[in-house]
Amino acid sequence: MLVSSSTQILPAVTDPNNFYVGMYNTTAGRITSQFASPSLTFNPSANVFAVNGSLVVSNGVFYANGVAFSSGGTFTGGTITTSIIPSSNVTINLGSTTNWFGNIYGTSTHALYADLAENYTADATYAPGTVVVFGGTAEVTISTVDHDSAVAGVVSTDPAYLMNSDSNGLPIALQGRVPCQVKGPVAKGAVLVTSTIPGVAQAIDNKKFVPGCVIGKALTAINTDTIETIEVVVGKH
Repeated sequence: MLVSSSTQILPAVTDPNNFYVGMYNTTAGRITSQFASPSLTFNPSANVFAVNGSLVVSNGVFYANGVAFSSGGTFTGGTITTSIIPSSNVTINLGSTTNWFGNIYGTSTHALYADLAENYTADATYAPGTVVVFGGTAEVTISTVDHDSAVAGVVSTDPAYLMNSDSNGLPIALQGRVPCQVKGPVAKGAVLVTSTIPGVAQAIDNKKFVPGCVIGKALTAINTDTIETIEVVVGKH
C-alpha cells in the first residue's frame, strides 16, 4: 500500500496490533521520521511510504488500504479494497442532508426498518401510525370517512427507504410493515380500511368495499373493540 506524503500526517498511533506512522515535516517538505510495527518502508526519492495492512491515523486524517480520508471521514479519492465498518452500530452516515452522493451502484441493500415511504405535505402534524388520505388543504389529511377510496397510507415511524426526502412533509408508508392505529376487533390477516374515527383503521366490511379503499392487512389480532397500535402490512391488497 502506498500513501502519498502530500497530505499532512501528524504524529499518531494506530491500533497497537497494527502500525505506527511517522511525522511529515511541513517545513522540510518530507517525512523526517518513521517507525512502525511490524512493517514500514520509506522511499525518500519518491517521498512515499508503504505499509502492509490497514492503517488508521488519528487527528482527523486516516488511510485505509491506500484510500485517503480527511477530517470527519471525508473520502478524497482512491479505491477501497476492504469493507467500510463503523466503530459501533448505527453511528455513521454516508453523506448528509446537505451533501448527497450521486448514483449508487450495488447488488443488494439491507435495512433495519421495514417500510417504503414518501414525503407528502400535510395540513397538520400527525403522529406515526395515523391513517391519512389524499385531500384537505395540503396533499394529505387525516382520515375521517368510512372505507375511503382516497386513502394514502399510514404515517411512518421509521422508514426503511424514504423517497422525496428533501421535501417538506410527513413520511407516508406506502408499502411494507408499519405500526398503525386500528380499532378492534380485527383478526390477524384481516383487510384494513379507514373508519370514521380520525386516523384510525378498521376491518373491512366487504359489503362496503370500493376500489382503492384498502390500507393493508393486520399482522396482529385485536380481540376487543379498543383502539390499539399494531403492525400492519401497508399496500397488501
